[in-house]
Amino acid sequence: MATTRRNNHRAQRALAPLLVGAFLALLSGCSRHSETRAPEPRDVKCETAQVALKDMPGEISAVGSLEAETSIMVSTRMMGWVKKIHVTEGQAIHKGDPLLSIDDTDLLAKKAQAEAGIAEAEAVLANAEKMAERFRNLYADKSVSKQQLDDVLTGRDRAAAGLEMAKAGLREVNVHLSYLDIVAPADGIIGRKMVDPGDMANPGMPLLILEDVSTMKVVAHVGEKDISDLKIGDPVRVEITSLPDAVYEAAITKIIPTANPGSRTYDIETVLDNPDGRLKSGMFARVVLQGPATPRILVPADAVIRRGQLTGVWIVREDGTAHLRWIRLGHDHDGMIEALSGLQGGETIVLSAEQPLAEGDKVVR
Repeated sequence: MATTRRNNHRAQRALAPLLVGAFLALLSGCSRHSETRAPEPRDVKCETAQVALKDMPGEISAVGSLEAETSIMVSTRMMGWVKKIHVTEGQAIHKGDPLLSIDDTDLLAKKAQAEAGIAEAEAVLANAEKMAERFRNLYADKSVSKQQLDDVLTGRDRAAAGLEMAKAGLREVNVHLSYLDIVAPADGIIGRKMVDPGDMANPGMPLLILEDVSTMKVVAHVGEKDISDLKIGDPVRVEITSLPDAVYEAAITKIIPTANPGSRTYDIETVLDNPDGRLKSGMFARVVLQGPATPRILVPADAVIRRGQLTGVWIVREDGTAHLRWIRLGHDHDGMIEALSGLQGGETIVLSAEQPLAEGDKVVR
């Protein structure tokens, strides 16, 4: 047992110098690390400017959609089966072109009846006129009384009225027949077809939509807090997001003064020319309007530092050193960019430097 204790004691004495050496080596490494210093700040000649705070017209953004300025819902005043459709969706048509025909079998039968009624009324009138002429002669010879002549003349007048009534019935049938062959009321394009041959058409039921797409109407929805700042004639910018290079300058042509019950928004309208026909009904539109002027923080575009998706500017502190401050940018205004956050206005920023700046460098002007 004593021998074992002596061996352990020798091992501990042999290990002690090794532990002391390791500790000293660690202290030496820490000392060398503490002697590593950051680069000394440099004097860098820079061009500087002050961040501007400027009143700029506000922007009101609204969503909307395109509609044909002239859109006609074609319907009929008669009930009947759709016999034939003469047009297809997207087809360009002219005023008077046939659009759709409704079965006319029943009305043709009524027309035949009306024509037969006219023939009968004409025969009755002819007989009544002969009778009236005969009674005039008899009255002249004092063979009949004045009352008898008046009765015959009344019968003739009633026959004439019966003929006019029969003719009016035929005219009515012809008018109804004209409603069965529907023609285009104006030039345009067939936007949508709501029925097919064999369907039942009812009075007032939409059958076709005819659109004049040479000019398009943009209907946008504006919130109640912004509608009071708008008036007819105000400029607007319309962006059709589904088409390339589809940005249009226009003006407000109509403001609907009553809010939509569901959304509590107000409709405004503007009109766009569509000579090439690429604007289609139903396309989504973004409408940008001018709102009241508000102060904006603007920085020169050349002063913006971009690193990946981050944007910032070099700020000159009160002690003259450079500090990189990250900011969030907004819209571009003729070489100046709006700073939405990160700046308050009045700061001095670096426009250009003779060499790349580093944090803490001294800005020399």
